[in-house]
Amino acid sequence: MKKLFAAILVLFMALSAQARGIKSEKANFSSVINDSGIEKNSIAISIKDLNTGKPVYELNEKILMHPASVQKVLTLIPAVDTLGEDYEFTTTVYKRSDNSYVVKLGADPYLTTSDLKNLASNIGLDTQKVYIDDSILEKKSWGEGWQWDDDMNVLMPRFNSYNLDGNLIKITILPEGKGKPAVILNPSKYPLVFLNNVVGGDKNEVKVSRDNSISANTLSLSGTVSRPQIIYIPTNNLKRYFDIRFMNVLQDKKIYMKQNFIVDKILPEDEKLDSITHPISQAIDDILKNSNNMVSETVSKLAGGKMYDDKGTDINGIKVFNAYCKKIGLDNSKIRIVDASGVSKNNLISADFITEFFIKTKDAPVMEKLPIPGEGTLTHRMLPLKDNVRAKTGTHSDSSSIAGFLTTKKGNKYAFCIMINDATATVSDMKSLEDYILREAYLRL
Repeated sequence: MKKLFAAILVLFMALSAQARGIKSEKANFSSVINDSGIEKNSIAISIKDLNTGKPVYELNEKILMHPASVQKVLTLIPAVDTLGEDYEFTTTVYKRSDNSYVVKLGADPYLTTSDLKNLASNIGLDTQKVYIDDSILEKKSWGEGWQWDDDMNVLMPRFNSYNLDGNLIKITILPEGKGKPAVILNPSKYPLVFLNNVVGGDKNEVKVSRDNSISANTLSLSGTVSRPQIIYIPTNNLKRYFDIRFMNVLQDKKIYMKQNFIVDKILPEDEKLDSITHPISQAIDDILKNSNNMVSETVSKLAGGKMYDDKGTDINGIKVFNAYCKKIGLDNSKIRIVDASGVSKNNLISADFITEFFIKTKDAPVMEKLPIPGEGTLTHRMLPLKDNVRAKTGTHSDSSSIAGFLTTKKGNKYAFCIMINDATATVSDMKSLEDYILREAYLRL
């Protein structure tokens, strides 16, 4: 009887110690959060055992929040699953029987003017007509809920079938001497009007804004330049930019057409001549490491077009995500996504859903490409945890997020998601809190 009592006592003490340990872990997370000064109600955290799916720490985990660019992982995996890992963005030139040519666009986010020059080498000097097949994507060039006043943000360029040069116009500002007006060069020949108030000075400090009260192509520039400065301007009319650049390419070859490009579809008798391709692997790295919004949206739409044998649309892209959730047995009825990149504030997802998604897709090839500290958006973050973290970050005005996989000091593996939506906190403070929470998890779980 005494032995039984002793065994029960030992078991009770062990359980008490374990309980104290759990409480201590939670207390440390709470301490980190309290010390940050960020409102607790604006933070959502979910940390789950990667093998069992069991939660080990949660805070507001069921609350719907804006996920920012963490959402890119959720839409990228279904898109790659649909398109295939060997998918290539392809732009092709065809010969038409009536001595004309057709260029079929592939919405390639990496297509450049130099690529157009290569395609143009297949076009005869005597051609009078060039048709453009732009049917691969819908004409819509921004996502639902994207903010109109962000139209000068180079991280949010428009996107559609006419993707070219990253959908950015490159201009160069040259100083002509201190106090003298600077010179603005626009080699693209895209029609822009510059209200130039830039002068030579001691440093490069130029501000650019689009003056829509005058014209969408009117830009106001102010500030100083001490040396040549390159600035990129988001293209506000993708088809017009494409047409101008391609027409310039043809004219450089002494090809002068009597009319502009005609929109038409490929015909069965059209003869394929040449293609420019870029692999989807390039896009996967760009989305995960650089958080490229334009590429993320393009890939999702292309997947939607392939799955439903239709134009690539944002609606079809979202349907691909819904179908994938059903395939892996994940209920997504309580969340809302309206774009692929996480730019729209209309996206609402819980931290609990994101960790569930990560656990169910942990073996997906895309997950192996998640950046580690020292790479991409994690270049200057969590460097001491370099070999123990793979994660996607998100940043959007008053929102910050991070989600991924963590291997702790004890060798335990977890899926995690941290989202902070706080209009009163700085982005730096929100990201510092994320790093401290992950450090605590690494040391204590």
